[in-house]
Amino acid sequence: MLLLLALGAGRSAADDSAAVPPPPRRGGWWIWFLPGGGQFWLGQTGAGIRYAAGTVGLAGWGAWAENRRSTGETNAPLVWAQQLYVVSFYDARRDLLLRYGATDRLDPSKVSTLAAAPFSPRYLLDPWVIGFAAAAVGINALSVRPHAPGRGFRAVRSISYLGDGYNRDGGTAALGAYWIPVSWGAGEAEEMLFRGTLQADWEGKWGTVPGWLAASGVFGLCHLTHPRRAESWEQAGFATLAGLWLGWRYQRTGYRLGEPIASHAWFDIAAGVTAFCLDPEENPLGAKIRFGF
Repeated sequence: MLLLLALGAGRSAADDSAAVPPPPRRGGWWIWFLPGGGQFWLGQTGAGIRYAAGTVGLAGWGAWAENRRSTGETNAPLVWAQQLYVVSFYDARRDLLLRYGATDRLDPSKVSTLAAAPFSPRYLLDPWVIGFAAAAVGINALSVRPHAPGRGFRAVRSISYLGDGYNRDGGTAALGAYWIPVSWGAGEAEEMLFRGTLQADWEGKWGTVPGWLAASGVFGLCHLTHPRRAESWEQAGFATLAGLWLGWRYQRTGYRLGEPIASHAWFDIAAGVTAFCLDPEENPLGAKIRFGF
């Protein structure tokens, strides 16, 4: 993640407009790689405090949850901390480039606007977003059903996650309370990084098609979590295709992130819900399921 952020930071604002003086210097460039550091460097103290406190607080929760986490469970609070960290980096970097008058392939929308995109009527009714979410349902239904042991949601007796135990209904609600923010954060943070930063920069450096292909390929490789497993390569291949589609929509919408963020978030939400309903044991958070007999 730090390597990808470093690649994103590599674009010099001076490349956009040397006529505009840089903002007041508050520490070296290393400060950009601290939570909220870019905001502090730009003099946005309040935003820097919010990002830093939020990231550190979530990371602390994640560290506590790690001691309660069972093998195979996703540490959702730690994932949220990473996502917020990426958002803070993107937010500061975009503001810096805007100060230099950069507009090419740069979405000027505020982070609050982009964060609300998945729940905006504009995107909830967007056929491209709806279609991507529907694809998540179909793809996961086809991939999960052949391997499902026949124990669906009705057979669930109890659910445990990060050290807490629930009955079926309470556990379902708890998993939703974790999974929806994880998916929402993935749509926001990953689109800001891979489309709003890497694709935008690489298209400017290498051309529209090479930059689009490169960013999509890196997006796919970042989903290659277990290189020795064939299914991990399948996931990386699909992520690459998804990155190509999201990057194409980013281009077609005038380099605006709202639709890619909404599409990505609802794809992940729909995929997780589908997998859980068809085969609860293979839920995306790795929660432990007990079935009734």
